[in-house]
Amino acid sequence: MPRVGWSYLIVTRDDRAVPAFCGSDGCAYASEKEMLSELGATGWELMFIRDVGATPLYYFKRSRT
Repeated sequence: MPRVGWSYLIVTRDDRAVPAFCGSDGCAYASEKEMLSELGATGWELMFIRDVGATPLYYFKRSRT
């Protein structure tokens, strides 16, 4: 039986770290452009960006099927 529903991913930016963008799945990206390009190429859709203090959180989803 195929898996249905959504997978979710949260990426945060930390300007003090290298690379600056770290995902909840352990992936890391050097720039916002690299992050959006790589995640988009693998089917992730940006749902929204939420600022928590001075730190943006990027919320993504993609279909499990």
